Amino acid sequence: MSIFVVDILHSFLGVPKKHNEGKGQISFDCPACAIEKGKPQGDGKGNLEVNYNRGIFRCWSCHYTNHMHGYIPKLIKRYGNQALLKEYLILKPEENIIREVEYAEVKFPESYQKLVDVKGSPYGYNFAMRYLKNRNIGMDLIKKYDIGFTNKGDFHSRIIIPSYDTYGDINYFIARSFDFKVKPKYLNPEAEKQEIIFNEWLVNWDATIYLVEGVFDHIVIPNSIPLLGKFISEKLFELLLTKASSNIVIVLDSDAYEDALQLYKMLDFGDLKGRIKICVPDDGYDPSLIYQKEGKVGVVNLLRTSHKIPESRIY
Repeated sequence: MSIFVVDILHSFLGVPKKHNEGKGQISFDCPACAIEKGKPQGDGKGNLEVNYNRGIFRCWSCHYTNHMHGYIPKLIKRYGNQALLKEYLILKPEENIIREVEYAEVKFPESYQKLVDVKGSPYGYNFAMRYLKNRNIGMDLIKKYDIGFTNKGDFHSRIIIPSYDTYGDINYFIARSFDFKVKPKYLNPEAEKQEIIFNEWLVNWDATIYLVEGVFDHIVIPNSIPLLGKFISEKLFELLLTKASSNIVIVLDSDAYEDALQLYKMLDFGDLKGRIKICVPDDGYDPSLIYQKEGKVGVVNLLRTSHKIPESRIY
């Protein structure tokens, strides 16, 4: 049945950019982005993702500004036609669109050891410590974030940075190789990262919150939330709207200014309006590299440059 749903999507969204049949996830150029950019044939970025198993869609670039998120019938009504909508609902009745999704239980990888608990010098320990030292990450941060390492199994030779939910249970982790021969550099668990807030147990929703790209940026900026990329998840967006009571500062890497600007525009409305700021590192830098070279002083100096953007420059 899914092949017919895919055919319906093809008929009005064009040729897909990616298709993961196992997850039922397919991406296209976003028609709303194309109109906004004056590119009727699409912008080539494939930011519109549709999960036809779950019956939902979302554009990772303009989803809140252009209301490009929700259930597939909404997408068909907007860019397809009534005949396609009728066909879709026959194949995929509306009451069956959203169903409970079972996410894989996240467990620590085999051989994971907290670096603060290591006795002696097991294989890989010295390499892991040297890698962190080169990034200027000392025992204070290693202890705070339960940073560990592995020396065997599918995640061997990696730094492990775990994430805990509000109850203190592990819900994700980042595994970064400390051996340049081990590829890929990052290997993460089979879990839906868009459904978690990384280290939510550490977030103070009443204080200034910093949105950063990666986990190594996160561990050097207090009260930060890593996006695990350049785009915000729907869950995080909703939590910021409902729980954040102070300022929100966007601190993406220097090469992601346009993405940071889009995120600023997305967040600066409703109850959050007037509380969004942006912080832009110098070219070629990100918070973790600044910390590596300049320590806490460098990060503090970076965050002191946080500022609001005049509406005339973003609208």
